[in-house]
Amino acid sequence: MLGLSFAARFPERVSDLVLVGCGTYDSATRTIFKQSLDHRLGDEGRRKIRALQDRLAAESDNGRRDVILGELGAAYMRIESYDLLETVPSSDELPPDEAGHNETWSDVLHLQQEGIEPGIFRKISARVLMIHGDIDPHPGAQTYELLRQFIPGLEYVQLDRCGHEPWRERHARGNFVEVVRAWLVPR
Repeated sequence: MLGLSFAARFPERVSDLVLVGCGTYDSATRTIFKQSLDHRLGDEGRRKIRALQDRLAAESDNGRRDVILGELGAAYMRIESYDLLETVPSSDELPPDEAGHNETWSDVLHLQQEGIEPGIFRKISARVLMIHGDIDPHPGAQTYELLRQFIPGLEYVQLDRCGHEPWRERHARGNFVEVVRAWLVPR
């Protein structure tokens, strides 16, 4: 989502953009996402998530809040995955940052509520590829249909047996890398 925002504001600086597990851009797709997550969580999963949310709400130390946010993220990622490889190196992974997360999501919602995004995406001149896992609870096909109204050349690839992070999926990882490499080859 940040890549789209950047490409719309600085189109001359972006030639190719790959969206992986793209987020939602309207209330309809957010509702589908929330319903899908809720269905997958089940009663036990909802209890675990609620317990983490309660811990987060009760915690006042920012460092411990970041740790709890990381635990929430890991719990959700298990739900959003097909066959997650837990051993994939994550040296490039940023540490959880609750304040940054909240500010960024607040900005995303504000830009959408003000009608700036996704409309501003018409300014994107880069080639854009959207890669989405077939079991990612983020509604890939619906998000693609919405975004292609603003990015006419948007391409879409759906990966089988794949959740939200294809590079961490046992069955989709190789195919994901092949798709990205083939698409980024200069035309």
